[in-house]
Amino acid sequence: MIKKIFTFAFILLISASLFAQEKPDTKYWIIFKDKGLFKNEGKIFPGTDAYNEAIALLSDRAIQRRLKVIPEENLIDFGDLPLELSYVSEIEKLGIDLIAKSKWLNGISAYLTKSQLEKVKKLDFVFQIKTVKKLYKQNIVSLAPVECGEHYNNNFFISKDIKNILNYGKSFDQMNQIDVPKVHNLGINGKGVLVASFDDGFFWKNHEALKELKVIEEFDFINKDENTAIEVNQKYTDTREQGGHGTATFSTMAGFKEGKLIGPAFNSEFLLAKTEYVASETPMEEDFWLEAAEWVESKGADIITSSLIYKEFDKPYSENSYKYENYDGKTCITTIAASRCAYLGIVVLNAMGNYYQTEIPSLGSAADGDTIISVGAVDSKGNIAYFSSNGPTSDGRTKPDVCAMGFNVFAAQKEGTDKYDLVGGTSFSTPITAGVCALILSAHPELTPLQVREALRMTANNFANPNNIYGWGIINAYNALLYYGMAWSNEAAFTRDEYGIKVSVSLASQYLIDGNSVKIFYSADEGITFEEMNLIYIQGNDDGNKSGLYTAALKQYPVNTKLLYYFTARNSNNEESVYPPNAHRNKIKCLSYNF
Repeated sequence: MIKKIFTFAFILLISASLFAQEKPDTKYWIIFKDKGLFKNEGKIFPGTDAYNEAIALLSDRAIQRRLKVIPEENLIDFGDLPLELSYVSEIEKLGIDLIAKSKWLNGISAYLTKSQLEKVKKLDFVFQIKTVKKLYKQNIVSLAPVECGEHYNNNFFISKDIKNILNYGKSFDQMNQIDVPKVHNLGINGKGVLVASFDDGFFWKNHEALKELKVIEEFDFINKDENTAIEVNQKYTDTREQGGHGTATFSTMAGFKEGKLIGPAFNSEFLLAKTEYVASETPMEEDFWLEAAEWVESKGADIITSSLIYKEFDKPYSENSYKYENYDGKTCITTIAASRCAYLGIVVLNAMGNYYQTEIPSLGSAADGDTIISVGAVDSKGNIAYFSSNGPTSDGRTKPDVCAMGFNVFAAQKEGTDKYDLVGGTSFSTPITAGVCALILSAHPELTPLQVREALRMTANNFANPNNIYGWGIINAYNALLYYGMAWSNEAAFTRDEYGIKVSVSLASQYLIDGNSVKIFYSADEGITFEEMNLIYIQGNDDGNKSGLYTAALKQYPVNTKLLYYFTARNSNNEESVYPPNAHRNKIKCLSYNF
């Protein structure tokens, strides 16, 4: 179980210096004493006013995800209660321009002058004023894609996927290296999973590989609107580069254009958060990340992927920069926020960074988080990319967790509706890995963040000897999918002809499947009675375990018949799989199909 490190998030922040600049060039967190009527006085029990007010801010999906990892009696804590808005208003009346608001931290952030700081100190509802005042210099600070076009070889992407149901085009190598096509061949594509991406913006509405994706909602946390693409006449003016990075990262995770680009999780649903301001590196970006984390958690996100690293900030905000000792999993704002997300049941992935293998480890936040899956980059041959950052964390934990391809990655380009590019960076190995996590959760939605991480780690190619270069190694999507048991297609296929109805479904196992145990149970009378039929193994995937496509011929049914159904199977390891889970005990959990 994930250790709860977020009882009072502000305790983890570093205390403020008494010194403040005359100009508002140091970022502060102003932490409140309480939340108005609600005090931090211990456990919040179901049925209380505090519980009801907090749970009303969560979607049903968020509640169900939390219940995977938290007992119902502990589902809500003080961090879930809304901010006391009168406190926020009093801060604004002092002429202070707010950066971000956080119910988790119970406060707001802002750049303060010396005189503003003194005024805030006198407010009776202010508990603490805190900041991080660190300085860390490093030559490589750009997080933009590392352009690898000069390494392009026309023979590099020769398609070898003739056995696959999808044509990956030039994205084949980045998918094939980690066995994604083998998962897609099973009909597992991320369906039912909600993935959040944090980046510098997204041009997804017109690009051929992105425009059909299921983007549920998007939000610009920099300028507080619902457009994550470039805009003009804003408080924070977008540069021409804004959104290029996010468009590319999103495409490697979820893009879909046959013959060109296919990402692992193309059938998932998505939340897009614009948190990175390209024009400068300033501490406010961490706070936008925190706001985005609170937003997607309440929406019910299952996964967060972030290709943003926070290390050094531009002048005059260099006092807010971090140094290596801060990468201990409990200091940086994004790490604290990411860790709370993991505690609440979200699988969180963060790029290791593009700061090279250095004597003083070069990782950044939030990759240092204990429960965060940090991702390094390799080339197509499996060698660590020259830029991929190394661990360990300052408290000695191995990082990265895993690796995926991050060199010569084929990605969508924002400049046009059908343009692509070869790019590089841990920025791209991370969303690819996030897409694999979506595949795992689409087949095993009951898994917790630590279980997903274990599945990735223990099936990666360096699991027996993890180190601070590769971590547990290059991931394998197919083996990770099966780590916690058999996996079924996201959807069964039904066809009708003059003889009856044919049902087809794929099943995979890491142990030999008992062919006689693969069955469908189905009902045409709303679940009052169920019929049983064996499925026949008709097409394998060459793993030697009878994994592959199974089919059965059902009797004919009239038009508009609603069929409830579920599948069962057993393997040689005496594992039984019911899909959907528990459908054999509860007809409400059955799948349905209308003929």
